[in-house]
Amino acid sequence: MARFTFEDADKYASKGSGAGFFKLVNDKDVATIRLLYNNADDIEGFSCHRVEIGDKFRYVNCLRTYRDPIDDCPLCKSGNKPQAKLFIPLYNEDEQQVQIWERGSKFFAKVSGVCSRYGKKPIVSQTFEVERSGKPKDTSTDYNFYRTDDEADDKTLDDFEMPKILGGVVIDATADDMEYYLDNGEFPPADEDDTPRRSSRRERDEEEERPTRRSEGRRTPARSRRNEDEF
Repeated sequence: MARFTFEDADKYASKGSGAGFFKLVNDKDVATIRLLYNNADDIEGFSCHRVEIGDKFRYVNCLRTYRDPIDDCPLCKSGNKPQAKLFIPLYNEDEQQVQIWERGSKFFAKVSGVCSRYGKKPIVSQTFEVERSGKPKDTSTDYNFYRTDDEADDKTLDDFEMPKILGGVVIDATADDMEYYLDNGEFPPADEDDTPRRSSRRERDEEEERPTRRSEGRRTPARSRRNEDEF
């Protein structure tokens, strides 16, 4: 699993994540939120692939780090370039809901700076106003955080149902799962926990005995329609 220390929200099948998606759509839109972290050390990024399944887009974990050869991940090998993403868990005070904010890797420094500046107490115990600065589709859009006048309270992460990122928003796939997707345009049937079914050794052996069927008619992998960060 490659980790480092999210086109419209309805395009993503977020089953199993336990949260909706956070968005500020227009210039000067403001929301009051809590970042569901204790401190900057809790911030986690994901290297993942954006794939199309039916009429929806999903993210899939990349199986290699930047140091590993491209052949270690079937989706990388197919030409689907990985994207560095943050899926920031937060509590939207205005909507009274746990949500996920999808951002690109450049946002890491922004969130880390907020956590570091106000980190004398757990960040989850504090509320912030976040304001969008930029019109829709403006690639120079920025977001500003302002500490509210409310004092830090006794809220902890245990007071919130934390969203499921890996295995929820991001499909936790094996190499076999990815090979199945490249051949079929979908992942193997999911288990009850919404993670793709792992192929058995017997199934893999049977596949190896039929190499021509796998190589013939291989599906061209779906390409991302937008690889750049969404603003």
